[in-house]
Amino acid sequence: MQTNLKIGYIPYSADLSQPADRRRFLHFAQRKKIACEIADPKKKYDVIILPAPSNLSKWLLYKRKNPSTIFIFEMVDSLIFSTDVFSKLFKGIGRFLLRKESLLHLNHRKLILKWIQIADVVLCSSTEVKSHILKWNKNVIISLDYLENEYSSVKIDYKINEKMKLVWEGQGSVLPHFLHFKKVLERLNSFCELHIITSEKYSLYGTFLKKDVSEILNQLPIKTVFHKWDIDNKDKILSQCDCGIIPLNKNNLFGWHKPANKLISFWFTGLPSVVSATPAYQELMNNAGENLYCFTNNDWVEKICKIKNMSIEERAAFAKKNLNYVHNNYSDETLDLIWNKVFEGICS
Repeated sequence: MQTNLKIGYIPYSADLSQPADRRRFLHFAQRKKIACEIADPKKKYDVIILPAPSNLSKWLLYKRKNPSTIFIFEMVDSLIFSTDVFSKLFKGIGRFLLRKESLLHLNHRKLILKWIQIADVVLCSSTEVKSHILKWNKNVIISLDYLENEYSSVKIDYKINEKMKLVWEGQGSVLPHFLHFKKVLERLNSFCELHIITSEKYSLYGTFLKKDVSEILNQLPIKTVFHKWDIDNKDKILSQCDCGIIPLNKNNLFGWHKPANKLISFWFTGLPSVVSATPAYQELMNNAGENLYCFTNNDWVEKICKIKNMSIEERAAFAKKNLNYVHNNYSDETLDLIWNKVFEGICS
């Protein structure tokens, strides 16, 4: 790809601490020694990478003044499905009041759709989301996170001691999904315990309110162990547990259409995993020749028991198969090819 392009990058967080800042374009640019800078609206660029959480109204004005600048609009979450009452009525106002937007757009979803329509390239993270975006923009590319090196501690001991250690890792804002699975957790409690790796607090309704994750965990009818999230030890904790779980409530469209990144990260750790039957998780598991996705409460119990009842050798072979699959299909080198395709397309 061309390396003489002037590339502006709009970060997910000012201090580049947000996971997408280290798992997406900047990781590619570092690997390929591609020069870029934090985008300054006072400067001219050949290409700008614009993530969906950015100040979209500010960069819309920039696009109108600089129509030749190529914009890569990156929507890694399923924001087009965000249909809760808060998002419909207050997100646009809230983002303006918090100065996340320069101009007031009452319907924030319409602003996102505007960018989907005018962007030169749209990046998304699942086949399902891509099928919807194609209605507004034909140049859509699926791009997942770089996870290979972030999860480097691989599980080696597949013996289950006493209670089976179930584990989940991620942002605390997803934990309310667990409340939808209380009946499942109650049935698992006799032979499982749950390990949660996350921050102590999470944002509720944007950044308007912080909530302690303990308020969620204390409601779960299963012995639960909290681990404070740390980039240097999260994968070590994962590799010491027995089975990853990713339960998502189908009634929450934003959560239900999340990409497959979390399952890929669990597999990179050598962790057998059971998941909700979301479009992205079904697709990934089907492609890997697995079917540990769940439609019902009974599915959850039966499939966790399936892993528990495997011999040590069977669990190890099962995990190694999935580890090899993600190494072959989601390695840094494989994801580089996707970003190469993005830039080859805009430079042709």
